[in-house]
Amino acid sequence: MSEFSERLSGLIFEHNLNRKTLAKNTGISATCITHYLQDKRFPTIKSLISIADYFNCSTDFLLGREEQNTTLIFKQCPPFSEQIAIIAKHFCKSYYAFYRELNIPESTFFEWKNGSSQPTLESILKIADHFDCRVDFVLGRES
Repeated sequence: MSEFSERLSGLIFEHNLNRKTLAKNTGISATCITHYLQDKRFPTIKSLISIADYFNCSTDFLLGREEQNTTLIFKQCPPFSEQIAIIAKHFCKSYYAFYRELNIPESTFFEWKNGSSQPTLESILKIADHFDCRVDFVLGRES
């Protein structure tokens, strides 16, 4: 995850910010931002999106999955319980095929589908890798 810490550090420098200012503007604690910069902690999905929104960049750029930081307009993420249906439909997968192909426990998948739990960043990356798509698509930030 060092790519994330490097990208975040670069964006902070590029925008002439400090951790406290970024924390105030994103709603993420300065301690969390410090941990991200020191590569001691993964961001939550919510934190990742907040940082990407603040810097007007893709989550894929922040995570080092794409090289260019192009300015794009992203939509607000729907609840993942809704987005999972969109992903399954887009890739023509039944729910059964979705969780079986990704080796996700059925109970975990249906907790996501019912909105009783949220996937981790690692799970989101696993989905994006499996379907060879952008993290922003999996999150519902782009069509």
